[in-house]
Amino acid sequence: MDNKGSTLVLLVIAMAVIMALGVSILNIAMMQYNIRNYSTDSKQSFYRAEDGHNEAFSNIHSLIEEASQRALDEAEDYLYLYPLDESGAESIFYARFKNYVTVNFKNRAESNLNPSVYSTDHNLLFFGDKLTAHLVSVFRTAKLEKHVETDIVVLVPDYLDVKNNVFRAADFIMFDNWVNVN
Repeated sequence: MDNKGSTLVLLVIAMAVIMALGVSILNIAMMQYNIRNYSTDSKQSFYRAEDGHNEAFSNIHSLIEEASQRALDEAEDYLYLYPLDESGAESIFYARFKNYVTVNFKNRAESNLNPSVYSTDHNLLFFGDKLTAHLVSVFRTAKLEKHVETDIVVLVPDYLDVKNNVFRAADFIMFDNWVNVN
């Protein structure tokens, strides 16, 4: 009888060890699954935050096209009144382009949707022929939040290029200092 009792005790101990090992393996598998899901969600959220910048880029691209056309129209109106003052028309073009872009930039770049995009610059100004604005795009889910920051640079096109229709808005907008904050 003693032999049967010790076998039963060893069997119970072996079963307990096997169950503990099984629970540990299951726990490790669940942790790996959760890590993989979080990693996937994190990457998707990062790309969605980047989408906010891409949307802002597209909107500002359209803004550059509009600003150049409006500035050209005003320069041509000026030339209609003063046909010999080409340099005056050029000055009007540059001033109107810069003004139109700075006045409308935030309305075009910013978004309250998810992802939300906002500019950290309170006063947007051209320095020479270059405007640089710092944009932050934030994508939120119930589990996490991703921030992507970048500088968007807008350049002033050449008056004669716009006038001669050899202007491409894509050449006058770019991203700089792209950063994944978290």
